[in-house]
Amino acid sequence: MSPTLVSSAQVAAWSPRSPAEPAMDGARPPSRSPGPGLLLALALALSGAPGAGAGHCKGQRQVLRGAQGFVSDGPGNYSVNGNCEWLIEAPSSRHRVLLTFLFMDTECTYDYLFVYDGDSPRCPLLASLSGSTLPPPLEATSGKMLLHLFSDANYNLLGFNASYRVSLCPRGCSGHGACEPHGQCRCQPGWGGLDCAVPHCDSYCLGHGACDQESDRCWCQPGFVGEACDLALGENQGAGRWYNLSSGDPHFRPRTAAAGAVLPPTGALYIFGGLDLNTALGDLVIYNFTSNLWQRWVLSPSPAARHSHVAVAWQGCLVLCGGELANGFLVSDVWMYQPHEGHWLELAPPNATASLPPGLASHAAAVVDTWLYVFGGRTAVDVFSSQMFRFHLERWQWERVVPAGGKAPAAAGHSMVFHPPSRALLVYGGHRPSTARFSMRVNSTDLFHVDLRHWSPLRGRDPQHGPRERAFHSASLLGNYMVVYGGNVHIHYHEEKCYEDELFFYHLGCHQWVPGQALARSLPHELAGRAAGGRYSHVAAVLQDNVLLVAGGFSGAPRGDLVAYKVPTFVFQVPAQNYHLDYCSMYSESSTCGKDPECSWCLDACQSPAPHSNCPSTGCLGLARLLVDCESCLAFGGAGPPVPHAPGPFGWCVQNETCMPVAEQSRCRVGQISGTYGWWGPRPVFITSLESCQHLNFLPGLHLITYQHPRNDSQPDKVSIVRSTTITLSPSSEMDVSLVYKGFIYPLLAGPPPAPHISVWARVQRLHVIAKLGRAPNTPELEEVGRWAVQQEKETRPLQRPGAQRLFGSPERGNKYLVQVEGHLNSSGTGQSSELTLVWDRTGVPGGSVSDPLGAPHRVPPAPV
Repeated sequence: MSPTLVSSAQVAAWSPRSPAEPAMDGARPPSRSPGPGLLLALALALSGAPGAGAGHCKGQRQVLRGAQGFVSDGPGNYSVNGNCEWLIEAPSSRHRVLLTFLFMDTECTYDYLFVYDGDSPRCPLLASLSGSTLPPPLEATSGKMLLHLFSDANYNLLGFNASYRVSLCPRGCSGHGACEPHGQCRCQPGWGGLDCAVPHCDSYCLGHGACDQESDRCWCQPGFVGEACDLALGENQGAGRWYNLSSGDPHFRPRTAAAGAVLPPTGALYIFGGLDLNTALGDLVIYNFTSNLWQRWVLSPSPAARHSHVAVAWQGCLVLCGGELANGFLVSDVWMYQPHEGHWLELAPPNATASLPPGLASHAAAVVDTWLYVFGGRTAVDVFSSQMFRFHLERWQWERVVPAGGKAPAAAGHSMVFHPPSRALLVYGGHRPSTARFSMRVNSTDLFHVDLRHWSPLRGRDPQHGPRERAFHSASLLGNYMVVYGGNVHIHYHEEKCYEDELFFYHLGCHQWVPGQALARSLPHELAGRAAGGRYSHVAAVLQDNVLLVAGGFSGAPRGDLVAYKVPTFVFQVPAQNYHLDYCSMYSESSTCGKDPECSWCLDACQSPAPHSNCPSTGCLGLARLLVDCESCLAFGGAGPPVPHAPGPFGWCVQNETCMPVAEQSRCRVGQISGTYGWWGPRPVFITSLESCQHLNFLPGLHLITYQHPRNDSQPDKVSIVRSTTITLSPSSEMDVSLVYKGFIYPLLAGPPPAPHISVWARVQRLHVIAKLGRAPNTPELEEVGRWAVQQEKETRPLQRPGAQRLFGSPERGNKYLVQVEGHLNSSGTGQSSELTLVWDRTGVPGGSVSDPLGAPHRVPPAPV
């Protein structure tokens, strides 16, 4: 299950232009009460909304009293820093106001059209609309509807255009009936419901179901589900398309930020809580796939009403954790719903310990063996947490999971799934801090090995097939794939799409995004169907291994539908007795076959690779290419249980900084630069054990050590090994920083004297620089060889010893000289960048980087025991 968002506008708190911990002094529309009703107002404050009289509207309100008409922000783009209001008043409070949108175009996540059921922002909020997606029709039942357009100071767009009308009847009878004077609809034949919006089930209940006259719903034959009983569960036909299961059921109140799962013993979908933009919900809703009906239960005892929590299935029960309560408090309690007993049980730890997690919202969870792992999210003190905890589901005890290696990302609104063959948790997407005050959506993936407790980020690849940056999406495990759906997305200045409607397929054995639509179109039994509509903060669950369920969510307003996607056969095949479909043979072109990591083009046909076959798969790219350091390479590719489609254990090639299968060790090579090998010699170092990373993984390059003011020499702010000795500091309004290059230079000259001169220069701009070099080879004693204070113009200065001595008196191979070059910047808000670069001239090749192949990191020998 993935975490969920509170409301549309709250994304502003985690978007690229929004402060992560800002002052709460921005203007905001008033709210009627504390708790969830304040969330949209809080989001505006977090995004730095200006005061209400700005813009051309100057806080004025237009009142519309006609029986029908149009409402719009006017011709051209709406104004920046605007607060505009339109109040539609019906003749009486018995009337309803119906709003239908014709056009919508605002800056996604920053400019909003709020729609209220009443004449004040203290009234119930119906929708928080942003972006270019056309909103659904809205209805106010109080006789009044208030529209409030808020815009910030960035850029403005065309705004909105909508029509409205008033009616005594629900939805004006939806165009399928006549409104009686007493406020009830008289529906046309074939239509039913209070608003005449429900077609009679005789019109669509065909083939695999029977129309129940009492409930006016299809009762499906065994093995079929859906509003029209058209989704077959026990066969591969009809894969690759969406199906509508339920919409408009009064027992499933529209909601976002809920959580739920399918419980196999009953085969039903269980969802708890959520938010309707005004109230945190505390009901348990259950969908029965046989009757196609929702049931709603309010039980006692029960978890408190909440949203932005997580829920997972474990041993036939629904386990719920954390979330934000109606009063705004964050909690970390754990509850279990037992369907056969029909009641909730709080799994309260017997003893409160220091390992108890803080209250969490917008976190992620996954079950590993008998543990519930919980990662990231929002706490009372951190907008983005990097902590991981686990809860033992049998002993009811919490533990904090302390990493043994790697660095955990700080995230909220991300997803997390557990891949049992690799014993890894995959954390994908979400909002992450980019600087001290700002955050951004990401499309990156991090792995956490649950046994070794090691984190590793994966290199970003597959920009063509992978999803864009997103948050509050869902990620579900189906077959060998992680299937990602929905999410809050936005590309500034390019596309004002807020709600993702596409599916993405990530192969967990080969660790690559697969072009699902292209592959599904090439399979003859896959059917095209309607899209489910973009959304985020929805519930996602898996039914019978091959159906992805999506319930509720947010797309400008809370949603109350339930849809299903039957995954293509390249993701999961329904097993059949005495028959196995080799779907690879259905790809007729080699280009399509090569896009499926589980297929291989061989002998002019596409086929599934068999063990020891002469036609191995060439489409499986593998995990090794994505691992960024030695520890990650050996932690996730070490000897252990074989992972499907993985080419055996991995090793780390030190000089190339590359992870590769041990079977491909021959690719680990050392080349010559300027006619010579580097200080490491002609033989590469190939590491195959995790322990060896600590004492064998010394890369070519120099240490770059960064100190922020006030400087602490024993605790630098950042330490890295750089292969290119060029560092550029971007302008900042406030920066006081020292940069230190430290390591060894190997002259690497051979042959009869006299040895040629080797020159080293420092290219400097807007820095104070002091350069030092070892007095003699292989000694720690340093001698100053340069001191400069360079301002606006970039200058190149040579490193020179006193008395015009050679920089390297003994340049033979095997000799090394300690080097330390320190640059100090005090920008004082100049708004201009600074640069420090080391270049060298060796054997007639000017301008090379000192770090490669001449440079080696600075190492302090271990202290004697």
